[in-house]
Amino acid sequence: MLLNRFRAPALLSLTTLLLSSPLSASTIEEFYKYFKNGQYPKAIESLGQFDSNDTKISKSYLMGLSYSRMQEYDQAIAQFQKAISENSTSADLYYEYGQALYASNELKKARAAFKTSAEKNFNRPASLYYVAHISQILEEHEEARDTYTQVIKEKDSDDKMKQIARYQLAETLLSIAREKSQQGEDLERRVERFIIPMLNTAYNIDKSSPLASEINQRIAQLMVEFNLDPNVMVNGRRINPKRYNGYISQKIKFDDNISLTNEENNVQQSKKESYIFETEAYGKYDFPIKKRYIVSPEARFIYTQHANQSSPEVYQNDSFTMNMSLKNKYEHKMKEQPASLLFDIDYSHVFKDWQKKKKKEFYAKSFTFTLGESFSYFNIGDTTLKIKRKNYDGKDESISNHTTSLSADQTFFFSTHHLLIALFDASFIDNYNNSSTNTDTYLLRFDYIIPEIMPQYTLGLAMATTMTDTKEQKATRGTELTFNPSVDFARELSANSRISINYDFTKNKSDDTNYSYSKHVFTTEYRFSF
Repeated sequence: MLLNRFRAPALLSLTTLLLSSPLSASTIEEFYKYFKNGQYPKAIESLGQFDSNDTKISKSYLMGLSYSRMQEYDQAIAQFQKAISENSTSADLYYEYGQALYASNELKKARAAFKTSAEKNFNRPASLYYVAHISQILEEHEEARDTYTQVIKEKDSDDKMKQIARYQLAETLLSIAREKSQQGEDLERRVERFIIPMLNTAYNIDKSSPLASEINQRIAQLMVEFNLDPNVMVNGRRINPKRYNGYISQKIKFDDNISLTNEENNVQQSKKESYIFETEAYGKYDFPIKKRYIVSPEARFIYTQHANQSSPEVYQNDSFTMNMSLKNKYEHKMKEQPASLLFDIDYSHVFKDWQKKKKKEFYAKSFTFTLGESFSYFNIGDTTLKIKRKNYDGKDESISNHTTSLSADQTFFFSTHHLLIALFDASFIDNYNNSSTNTDTYLLRFDYIIPEIMPQYTLGLAMATTMTDTKEQKATRGTELTFNPSVDFARELSANSRISINYDFTKNKSDDTNYSYSKHVFTTEYRFSF
């Protein structure tokens, strides 16, 4: 309560008066004892034989103090007025009088009393604060603004006083801005450029104070009211306040049937096994622009080395891949729900031991352009549609190709906090220099994620099925079917690190035995995020 926050130090004044009033010292001492212990009726009774003429203190003033503490403000006001008429010299008389008037809602009289208290230099910062606060209540905002500014500039104002004065000054300026906005002023701009910074200044004076929490809540309210939250886009979608995201990871795999990928869209088995060491580094930064666009450059580097260096069919897959991406989102609404228009550009550069020299050389590069739309048509989760065009330039013309892909994925959120993602992808690969290896592939994949299956543990289950139309090779390979179930079990080690184990099984059915195979891959990964 404001009265308690800036209560005048009456006990100190009474102690001073006690020492300077020898004629009625015993009476004042008795009054002081009762007053100090909160026995205000007895304190008033003790003043029955008190003669103000024998002291420098007014009996009416002392009775006014007692009635004020008993919250009997009408009687307190009457006694303080009598003390004023008696020319009482008590330093805090007008301050106490102002508080009693304020409590009785006689605001203009209270403001006049606090002005007099300030002029007499009693508790000047608090007296001025009352003048400002009452002016604010009376909606006399210019006077409130000027007086709050005085409080802040006062040399005797402590941090507590400066913090609340800045807070209320910001509220006063907001009221002035609201009035001026009716005359065509840009209210949102004023709030962003002046009001929020002033509230932040008030908060930073003492971040641990109870008032700081109130200021923080007020800032959050204004950010929502004026659509100033930098983490909320114009369509209402909230983005991560952490703009950057990245990680480094180390995977150790065991693959019992290394795949031969001499032609990127025609995978054969090698019947060779090996451990694989894969190191990955990834980084991304989000740049929101005008709360409508998000531009996100990304970089990913993957270094892959096989332990089996005695089999050319294995170590020819040693590689170093660099991926650079520019992800772009345009935030808007569809059917009154947040939606995002997607436009991505991806570049990949691959070095590989394709000549089996135990030396990584340029193997291929590619550009991929993606156009898509992510929206919330169903209540169950987001839907995303994409069309991609990939231009792949290989070490020689035989593996260069164009790929056109169409994909759709649907997210399902369950009340149990489990998550299901369904994906369908159709890719049409055109090896324009070698049409005999053209393929059309159709992928259907389901990922089911169970967070906190145990404290700090996450379980991921996946099932993918791919149908490959081998087109000109259909006479020998037929239509191939690939089944690819997998399970991933991860544990959070800390806020930034986790470890996971993964089992991945692949079975490809083909009429050609070179393409018909099965394989098991076991992976352990440690990842550190930042």
